[in-house]
Amino acid sequence: MTDQEKRKPELLNGHIPAGHIPKPIVMPDYLAKYPAIQTNEMRDRYKAVFNDQFAEYKELSVEVHAVLKKFDELDALLRQLPHHPESIYEQERISKVLQEYKKKKNDPAFLEKKERCEYLKNKLSHIKQRIQDYDKVMNWNYPL
Repeated sequence: MTDQEKRKPELLNGHIPAGHIPKPIVMPDYLAKYPAIQTNEMRDRYKAVFNDQFAEYKELSVEVHAVLKKFDELDALLRQLPHHPESIYEQERISKVLQEYKKKKNDPAFLEKKERCEYLKNKLSHIKQRIQDYDKVMNWNYPL
């Protein structure tokens, strides 16, 4: 078997099982919205969006990372708790703390901020790369 034959994806013969729902591939909106830069005006628009949303990202990032750091600290403390508390009272207290911790960790507002932070990070990286690619083609050396 040649190297070329080894690299080809395997084709499966047969049918798709009944009830199979293929998972859609979700493309981030910024990939289509920010294609390769063609003009200086496009570069200026991309730069303005970058600067505007970078401020939001920085603010969100600080907030999300502070909460994640707290969660890490709590995780460490929780590992130190006794696995078999001596009294019912202690057991109930640990149980309440665990419930509250899980509730906070799965708080929709926090999860939304975390997701937005990740989205902005990826979007800003994409825009920055587009600007750098354009600058390279134009042989410019602007700092972003």
